[in-house]
Amino acid sequence: MKNRFILVSMRQDYFYNGKELRFCIDTKLIDWISSLGFRSLLVSDLKTLNFFLKQNKLNIKGIILSGGNDINKNTLRYKIEKRLSEISKTKKIPLLGICHGLQFINFLDNGTLKKIKNHVGVNHKIKSKDNYPSKVNSFHEYGIKKLGKNFEIVAYSYDNQIEAIKHKKFNWLGWMWHPEREKPFNEDLKKIAKSFFNKNENSKKTKK
Repeated sequence: MKNRFILVSMRQDYFYNGKELRFCIDTKLIDWISSLGFRSLLVSDLKTLNFFLKQNKLNIKGIILSGGNDINKNTLRYKIEKRLSEISKTKKIPLLGICHGLQFINFLDNGTLKKIKNHVGVNHKIKSKDNYPSKVNSFHEYGIKKLGKNFEIVAYSYDNQIEAIKHKKFNWLGWMWHPEREKPFNEDLKKIAKSFFNKNENSKKTKK
């Protein structure tokens, strides 16, 4: 775990009548990343992100776009996450979007959102193509209206809302639920995430 890192975007909020901008992260997400065998690099601004990328000793294995906030092109968070998405493409680094993160990557691929009911503060069953758990948590008011043109559905809820997606070209995966909010952390999700972030490493071993 010492030299294996995940770049993590954070939620942004304004305080004191918009005069103070703060970035924050749920510490449970850092714990979840640690449980996968990685350390977190929290990205609060573009200069810090560029600094991380210049450090040769940092073995960056993945990117996580965390939950929280609506998508707003005028925010610093949007600029950071767009840059992280571009880095994922060019450097072929796996990117996992969690809730807002899923909505963001779908938006980049010309997808759209719609307001939905009964998906805040509940657990519900899902159907999936892969070895996902049969039930996940839900904390979102908006769901996918139009799926991005290069995405495919991995999982959906029993009321036909899209719950997980993956990109057909890039190493992008999106989950509408929050894996960090499970106690204990779900082992099936941990296995999927480990395999996803180690994808490049595993393919190198196969080639040998």
